[in-house]
Amino acid sequence: MLKFLPVLSMLVAVTATPAFAAEPAEAVRYFYDNLGMESDPENRGRFTGPALDFFNAADAAWLRDETNCIEFGFPVDAQDFDEEEIARTLTLDEAVEGDTATVSAKFDNFGKATTIEWTLQNAATGWLVSDIASSESAWRVSAMSCK
Repeated sequence: MLKFLPVLSMLVAVTATPAFAAEPAEAVRYFYDNLGMESDPENRGRFTGPALDFFNAADAAWLRDETNCIEFGFPVDAQDFDEEEIARTLTLDEAVEGDTATVSAKFDNFGKATTIEWTLQNAATGWLVSDIASSESAWRVSAMSCK
């Protein structure tokens, strides 16, 4: 019986881990269905790599001395947004190459056409966001620092 314990432990650990989106576009859609929640600590499991590192650094800076490293909503490239207009106009185009995917989110916000590029990695729990960028506004989360 004891020789099966490690296998059973791994099985329990895998089944206890929350599963996220099976498709990259679904992983990105979550953030448009829950606008403003990308920096919520409860969503850390939806990130990996540079994006996760940035959000963790932002949390640490806030706890240390209330430094705010996030000045706008990454999914909308703005501080304010029209949730209904974004929902009505949102299109998600995904390109998958192995365990990496890019999802382009295109939408209008207060009449302004916006495109946000999401980079994702496939993990055991599903597709996780590793970077977010806007070529229009020239920012990329992986290039941001928070100290």
